[in-house]
Amino acid sequence: MKTRPLSLVSLLSAAGAIALLSAPVQAAWTITGFGPAAWGSSDAALGLNVGSTIEDFEDTELAAGLKIQVSASSSGSYGPTSTLPAVFDPFADPNGNAFSTYPCGNAGCSSRWDGTHALINTGNNQSAWYGSTSAWGDLTFTFAGGVKQIGFSLQQNEHTVNVYLNGSLFTAIGGGGGGRTGYFRIDASGLSAPITSMKLDGTIYDAWVVDHLAFTAAVPEPDSYALMLAGLGVTGLIARRRLST
Repeated sequence: MKTRPLSLVSLLSAAGAIALLSAPVQAAWTITGFGPAAWGSSDAALGLNVGSTIEDFEDTELAAGLKIQVSASSSGSYGPTSTLPAVFDPFADPNGNAFSTYPCGNAGCSSRWDGTHALINTGNNQSAWYGSTSAWGDLTFTFAGGVKQIGFSLQQNEHTVNVYLNGSLFTAIGGGGGGRTGYFRIDASGLSAPITSMKLDGTIYDAWVVDHLAFTAAVPEPDSYALMLAGLGVTGLIARRRLST
């Protein structure tokens, strides 16, 4: 039997076979919204995956695998970082009650989903003068390894907040007119690349608060393993055929 080394064309053919057989199916991203009446609902009622990581912003250290960045804010910027510059207490806001008791006059309208702190879209995670047209920035969340589900509450956005996933515009959340907007859950399905980043992009003069950020790490689906093994099998067959000729 005569043997010879694999040529570049052979290697490329093998690589192509793997790519074709293990190519992921396009993702289907969906968003489900829950109105203000669902504020404070259980994770199960919101459809969050069992075992989701919950970031409640009660301290400056973020959950493992999560980083946050603020951009386009005149109050500074930070990130991507796993440590917030400060914690934000809506009831200690020196500028007013927009994030604590507005519009109902008590804590039943606050931006807090749970605990005593939340995340605000400024460059120092502190409130700013409500009349500012530049203090309110954009929030970008990045997830190490990617995630298959994201959930978050949103409060006080009076105007549309655009949602970008992996750098591309996915959808827009309409303004709530002040007060609580609701809770939003994003799910990724299909054998595609997971969600590695989510950007909430609002207007420069609109303040809003996020809390109870939930995310579920992406894991390879069984079909992904099957496709990978099939690709490796084809590669082996090509290699054996080349060696036997």
